[in-house]
Amino acid sequence: MRTALKTLSVATAVLCLSAGVASADAKYNLKMTTTTPEGTVTWKMFAEDIENKIAIATNGEMKIKAYGSGALAGLFEGHKAVADGRADLAHQYPAFEINQSPASAFISAIPGGMGSDAKMMWVLAGGGKQLWAGYRNSQGLMGLICGAIGAEIFAHSHKKIQKLADLKGFKYRTAGANTQVMRKLGARPTLVPGPEVFTLLERKGVDGAEYLDPYGNNSLGFAKIAKYIIIPGMHAPSALYELLMKKSMWDKLPKNIQKQMEVVCDSVLINSYAVSLVNNVKAMKEFAASKKNEIVTLDQEVQEAIRAGGRAWAAEKIASEAKKGNMWMGKLAESYYAFQDDWKNNSSYQVLDADSK
Repeated sequence: MRTALKTLSVATAVLCLSAGVASADAKYNLKMTTTTPEGTVTWKMFAEDIENKIAIATNGEMKIKAYGSGALAGLFEGHKAVADGRADLAHQYPAFEINQSPASAFISAIPGGMGSDAKMMWVLAGGGKQLWAGYRNSQGLMGLICGAIGAEIFAHSHKKIQKLADLKGFKYRTAGANTQVMRKLGARPTLVPGPEVFTLLERKGVDGAEYLDPYGNNSLGFAKIAKYIIIPGMHAPSALYELLMKKSMWDKLPKNIQKQMEVVCDSVLINSYAVSLVNNVKAMKEFAASKKNEIVTLDQEVQEAIRAGGRAWAAEKIASEAKKGNMWMGKLAESYYAFQDDWKNNSSYQVLDADSK
């Protein structure tokens, strides 16, 4: 915890630096593809924050130009854009690589995985980000954990989903490892790009959809088009983003620039998490007050089934990746689940300001 607080102090210091960036031309001009359209809530929270803080932290030596999804690469193609040179950087949600890179679930979201607080501590002080960097290095890449949105809404839905039986035949927009977990529980998962989710749900192309946290979904108007708000977000109890680049590019950067980028990403991680959680509470308050919506809590049997399904999925992927000679899935899983179990079994001393109902 002390290490995490130290990281928080260093990262927060970025915010206190003078806004006067040197007027000289930047030495490093980098293009960054993102997963969100320009001008959206997440654009401001991630892309703009990264652009501004990099300029400040490096005193103008580095300039990052962010591009909305679709400008340099499609929503699911950030890693490909880095590989083929269309972009120098990708601010992305690693779960979009789940089929090629199942270990990405431990950073983005894994069904039944750690909640936001535990995962933040695992990343900042429990060895999580070092393991992730090692994994990315093995792929010839470098990944910095660079953003968080907390727990998501399980679904905005036209159908009431509460019991295991309700999932049978449930047409559900989801992503990542959750597609496979939901399929085994009888649902009919489908994956479409984020910008298309609202229209799909509005036209009842699916029964329900998950996309972002309460704040993000509320900003997009999901509650206006679907009656039921299904919680908790067991499919994505915490969701982290990364700043991805080629390792060869990272290695060529001076050590001070590397450190400045790390500090910026720590700051973006903590700030986005704080902004998200504050606004999530406001969104949930708005949902609760609405006469057009009903908040439904998944029965414990559903939550336990999703948790068990997530671990079963991870075990399958550990075995299949090991057969290919890739041991990173196992390394990440061992650290991740050990931390989750320790946190669950030994954190009851904490005061949690939540309704116990």
